[in-house]
Amino acid sequence: LRNNRLKCVFKRIGSAVDGKIVAYEALMRSDTEPMVSPLTILKYASRNHMTYDIEKLTFSNVLSEMDKAGEIFRNRRLFINFIPGFLLTDEDFQQNIARYRELTGRMVIEITEQRELEDEALQIIHKRQELTGFRLAIDDFGSGCSNTNSLLRYMPEVIKLDRLLISGIDSNTKKQYFVSSIITFAHTNSMSVLAEGVETEAELRMVIRLGVDLIQGYYTAKPAYEFLEEIPAQIRNT
Repeated sequence: LRNNRLKCVFKRIGSAVDGKIVAYEALMRSDTEPMVSPLTILKYASRNHMTYDIEKLTFSNVLSEMDKAGEIFRNRRLFINFIPGFLLTDEDFQQNIARYRELTGRMVIEITEQRELEDEALQIIHKRQELTGFRLAIDDFGSGCSNTNSLLRYMPEVIKLDRLLISGIDSNTKKQYFVSSIITFAHTNSMSVLAEGVETEAELRMVIRLGVDLIQGYYTAKPAYEFLEEIPAQIRNT
């Protein structure tokens, strides 16, 4: 962390309508040999009171990668996880805006449902949204206990359905009904729905049939260190 030995791997996010890449999700990795797992980095950062350093470095590193990618992000967005409880200070946030003002509006900040934001932190995020134009997403939706409360408090632009809801959905009618109700609520309130962790053709066909807007998962595309711009044709034509 002191030497910023972090890098990003990117998951492609495709449109459920035509299979085109519309966004990416950035995931933290170590730039070391052997590689140190993200969970290990977070564990030791917490022990050494350096979790904020991860949030700060990841945010600036992602913007730097977007800047290098150039035209790729003319019409695409990039999802980045936010560590609850470690919101960037105004000074650090403003420094990134000053350097990457045109890119911050292409970002989607993911809030995990596992840990609820304090009201003050949520107010800061909304003010920064107004300033930069970035979007909000609820990550791992369906894995927590306060689904409705999270939606009403955050009113995100994107709902990311947890892998637990997607796994085996093609043969589980209860999951189908639940996901269908989320999609109806989302679309009624101008939100998009992203299916996370799609790993089989049957799951892909079902979530498309139910009406999700975005697809992410190993079946469509595995993470890569580059901004790969297409999903394989045979999968895109499913």
